[in-house]
Amino acid sequence: MMHSDKTAILKNIFNKLVQLDAVEWDAIRVCIKERTFKKGAFLCREGQVEDYLSVIYEGTCRGFYNKTGEEISVAFMFANDYVSAYYSFLSRRPSLMAIQALSPVTVLSIGKTDLDRLCDTYKNAERIGRLNAERIYRRKEEREISLLTMSATERYLELRNRNPNLLQQISLKHIASYLGIQPASLSRIRKQLAE
Repeated sequence: MMHSDKTAILKNIFNKLVQLDAVEWDAIRVCIKERTFKKGAFLCREGQVEDYLSVIYEGTCRGFYNKTGEEISVAFMFANDYVSAYYSFLSRRPSLMAIQALSPVTVLSIGKTDLDRLCDTYKNAERIGRLNAERIYRRKEEREISLLTMSATERYLELRNRNPNLLQQISLKHIASYLGIQPASLSRIRKQLAE
């Protein structure tokens, strides 16, 4: 049985979007599955169909694509963030993105079948799904805009300001990949900013 404090965190995240009544929350709560992953384990592998939409209870993950043997990081996810190979989750196609645990990770997940049933039955569940899809789209758009309009230094500063603990949790190699630069370039940027 999952501890109520874990589901309470998920309920609080949902309640920031819409106020769930007791019947709606009970229907959602029984569909929540707790999953744990060791550091380095994959929540979703490239080529796998994503079956879950999850929220990170604890730990850090990254999403990345494999481009001719080079891993291109496109997202970092932390406690209380959603984590999913979302395109695969929606389309039911094999994922091009892999999601890997960068630390031991615990997620609270809802399966695709359960989520579809909840959305068909409860208006607020469908609304949560829509609002989360909008949030995921905004994050993707913001990343694309920053890659097209900002310098590497500006992208680094924005990332650092958004998550000051990032450098303690994620390797510089992954951060450089996310910023679209080589690790040596990131080292130069960090050195210049420290002067």
